[in-house]
Amino acid sequence: MSGEIAALFLSARVPSDPKEAKRRPAPEDELAEQERRLRGYAQQASYTVARVFREILPEFPEERPALKGLRTAMWLREIAVVLADSPERLYRDPERLKSFLIEARILGLRVEFLDVPPLYAWIVKEYGWPRERR
Repeated sequence: MSGEIAALFLSARVPSDPKEAKRRPAPEDELAEQERRLRGYAQQASYTVARVFREILPEFPEERPALKGLRTAMWLREIAVVLADSPERLYRDPERLKSFLIEARILGLRVEFLDVPPLYAWIVKEYGWPRERR
């Protein structure tokens, strides 16, 4: 649906293992790549990107202010679509992801992902908004 207001959700984690941290791109570079890909997708879908939520998290975060901001924007009806690179950018725990998708659906929002790993495929298929746009 063209012209819908979208929010981008960008997330990167800093591994606790120093060797793993050296093998991965810098978190800032990871966020920039996610944003580039999501903006391209949004442009192709004719979405208007109104908000961008960014977070760089430790391996086991205690607080997630960017996610809280996204959920607040959802409840205030500031956006119609949430775009994320992959489900685990929102939540690694499948049950939390399921709850988030149900919440979004109740609010009449769509959550769209560029990639859906097999671990999350059934949750996105069952509880996410249908991939076909009306």
